[in-house]
Amino acid sequence: MKIAKQSLQSENKPDFNELFYRYNAHVRAIALKICGNTAAAEDAVQDAWITAYTNIHQLRSSDAFLPWLKRIVINSCYQLLRSDRKILLTESIPVNDKLIQNSIESKFEQVAERDKLNTALSSLPVHLRQTVMLRYLSGYTSYVDIAAITGVPVGTVRSRLSDSKKKLASLLKQQFDPGSDEFESSMYWNNFYQEVCPGIYRHPNLLSDFFNHIWDDLNIVFTSGKTVVGKSIFEESVFDDMEHGSRLATVESCITSGDLTLLKVSFENSLEHPSHCPPNSYLTFLRKKGKLTRMRLYHAARGIISDFS
Repeated sequence: MKIAKQSLQSENKPDFNELFYRYNAHVRAIALKICGNTAAAEDAVQDAWITAYTNIHQLRSSDAFLPWLKRIVINSCYQLLRSDRKILLTESIPVNDKLIQNSIESKFEQVAERDKLNTALSSLPVHLRQTVMLRYLSGYTSYVDIAAITGVPVGTVRSRLSDSKKKLASLLKQQFDPGSDEFESSMYWNNFYQEVCPGIYRHPNLLSDFFNHIWDDLNIVFTSGKTVVGKSIFEESVFDDMEHGSRLATVESCITSGDLTLLKVSFENSLEHPSHCPPNSYLTFLRKKGKLTRMRLYHAARGIISDFS
């Protein structure tokens, strides 16, 4: 990956902590004016500062920082209000800003910052890490969507995000040399699943590789909340898909942090059985010693599920 043009975090520019103390009160006042209550405003400001932190290397001038930060805060406020369904927007809010829309991973062109983020994120407990990954790295950014995918109430999502942001902020301020192990590991698992998950329906060798990647006591949680235990259940579901002419066609997105991977996948069905699998699913994979120990499925198109597919 090429290094971007000189960033705001060069030696002769103010550091991020200085920027935070200089402008936080200002953007907090903006958030309070839009959100109308302290809790929502605080959430929006915290979201905005994390977005700013992960994108600051893309700015070439310190003069551009405050207008850019204000735009991020405004976007965060309206996104929060939209997701909570508290207001009806009457005007279009700019949401296509590449600085905000791109994934955090792709933003970190500075290797040291990229590795620091990956190390900090992987140190969070799984339940907090999953929530942060969904909020900032996936297409499911609203509290309602995250609650549905993780199977917890919206209030729990809000609480987890608040706890996560405090822990991440503390970790990112620490001075340490994180190395690149976490980033390289995440790239390995992303590449593995992007190849193997669609491949199991086409190539026997990949099917065998994936089955060998699963512990015998695999824990599977369905969209309905039902939980079953057993690798054999997953194996039977794959063979059932094949029998009905269905297959996992594409891994649309795959993000990994530590032993946790989140995938958005799409399915294709046969003409004879057009409804055998949902068109799209969100999968959460948790590994133990490099093998799958827990799998959670969220089929948004159906809402409930009576089978693996």
